[in-house]
Parts: sequence; structure tokens; C-alpha cells
Amino acid sequence: MPDLSNKVCLVTGASKGVGRGTALQLAFYGATCYITGRELATLEDVQAEAEGRRYSGRIFPVKCDHTNEMNTRKVFEKIAIEQNGQLDLLVNNVFTAVEYAFKNYNMGFWKQDISNWDLVSNVELRNNHICSGLASHLMFARGRGLIVNVNTVGGKMYPLIPSHVVGKAEKDRVAEKFTLNFQRHNVAFVSLLPSMVRTDFITKFIEKDDDDDQALNEIRASCRQMLDCSESVEFQGKCIAHMLADKNISKKAGQILLTTDLAEEYNFEDIDGKSPLSERSLKMFTESYGWNKLASFVPSRLKLPKCLIRMALSITGLKPVLTSKRGPDQGVGQAADQAVDVQRRRQYYRLTLT
Repeated sequence: MPDLSNKVCLVTGASKGVGRGTALQLAFYGATCYITGRELATLEDVQAEAEGRRYSGRIFPVKCDHTNEMNTRKVFEKIAIEQNGQLDLLVNNVFTAVEYAFKNYNMGFWKQDISNWDLVSNVELRNNHICSGLASHLMFARGRGLIVNVNTVGGKMYPLIPSHVVGKAEKDRVAEKFTLNFQRHNVAFVSLLPSMVRTDFITKFIEKDDDDDQALNEIRASCRQMLDCSESVEFQGKCIAHMLADKNISKKAGQILLTTDLAEEYNFEDIDGKSPLSERSLKMFTESYGWNKLASFVPSRLKLPKCLIRMALSITGLKPVLTSKRGPDQGVGQAADQAVDVQRRRQYYRLTLT
């Protein structure tokens, strides 16, 4: 089991969801963990939960609006003063566009307000860049550290809105390209991709009754099928804790890592004792094309090699299950949007190409 009793960590956007779960797991393994969010009360709830579970680590809530650069800088100044310049881990988890993405997934980008782009770029991209830069100053001085971009497969597919895809793709590329500068200082930078996570938002989305939106209904049905083999919000925290304790973490620098692959490598399960379904699972692959009868006979742990997935994507022309219902007023974007729908499920598996 990882021993993080001498580690100092920062998790941004930790009021709820994966950020909250990550902070709790870091505290479980003994780390000193600073957490940020816009509402101090919700952050204090996370602190109280860790104390209620009697975890050996400590959580320190810090109110921060990450759209404000000065607010963000003060967080790192606080850590530098209180921890004598020590920061071993930064988890970039801030993201504010989830609800917008679901509400406007079928609207052409040319119809969306430019504020949507700002919603993604100012918080998820610009802020992560600032945080990574500030963290690097502390880590470089000590000659070690780990930075994790919490991400999704959105950087390898077209799931919702264009700006969402661009934002996720950039987080992957940042982890890859920044590594060239970071490795010489023994600091690893990685991007972490989960399978489906049981966040409060996803749970409410699944529980909602179907409506007239065919595409969302299909997504909702697919999520319901995957619920039993999905991740808890703390699973990524377990992955990050094990990476932080790994003396050979530099070998993973610049990589885009799947949570399920890390769980297999480090030999751990989710907090409920289950093993989430891998994104490379043959079962998931067959279900994504609507071969549900075949999928029912496929063992969950059977995974496709990356080279085989590349081959399948290069030769298959099958239309995936996910399609969208659109009105007659699509205009010039109709053909392009329909082409995107046909490719969505296939592109989902291109996460293995990086």
C-alpha cells in the first residue's frame, strides 16, 4: 500500500466528483492535501469527511476562483510558505463546462456563443497552464514531482461540443510536450483517462426519464448498462496515489494513461471491491457496435491489444449505435454532422493510438 505520509499535494476543483474523491484517497494514504474550489463550505465538507473516516492524512481547504490568476497564485504562495517550498503532486482537475456540453451537444459550433469557448479555454486550459507553471517552480527546486491532468477520452473523439474536444485534446498534448522540459528536473507529467465515472452529474443523468432526444436517450441507455462496471469518484485517486509512490514514475512521463490499466499494473480494486471495465475491453468494444448478444458471452477482463484495435478501426466500416435525431433546419451543417455521428463510436477507441 502506498505510503504518502511525507507527500504534499494540491488537487484543484475538489469540491465534488473526481476532485473530491481524489483528495479523500490521498488523505487515506497519508498525504497532506490542499484542495481548491469556489465554495469554502463544500471544501470543508471534504475535510470533515476525511476526518470522519479517520484517515491519517490531512486536508486543507483553500477557497479559489481559478478564473482569477491572482487567486491561483496565492494558493501556491500559501503552500510554499506553510510547507517550506515542498509540493510533490499537482492534480489539474478544474472543469466547468460539463452541463453546457450536455445541453448543447447537438448544436453546431457556428450557432454557439463564443462564451462557450471561453468557458473551456479560460478555466480548463489557461488555468491548468498557470497551475503547472507555478507547481514546476516548487518541484524543480526539489528535483522531483508529479503533475496529473485529469482528463477524459473526449480528446480522442467527438462526443459533445467542439470546444470540449479541443480542450481535452490539448490536456493530452500538454502532458506529452511539457515532458520534454520537465524530465530533466525529474518531474513527471501525465494525462489520466478514466472509464465511466459515477459522479453525481452522471448518476442524475442516468436516473432521468427518457425524452424526445433520441441521441441522449441512447447515451443514457448505454450508461445504464455500464453502471455496474463503472468507476467510483475515488478510483482515480487510488491511481494517482500509486503513481505518486512509484519510484519509477518517470518512465510514465508524457503518457496518456488509462485508470484500468494502472489498476491492473499496481494490483488494486475500486473502493467497492470491484474492477471497472477497461476501455480496451472486448466486451465494451462489441457493445459499442450493438452486438449485445455476443457481448453477453465475452468475459469483462478480456482486453484487445492496442495493435488489434488500430487494425479494426482501419478496416471496419460498420455504423455505430450512437446516432442523433436532428430537425429539417440543419442547413449546411447536416451532412457534416451526420458524418460525425457515424464516426463517434469508432473514434472512441482511438484513445489507444497515442
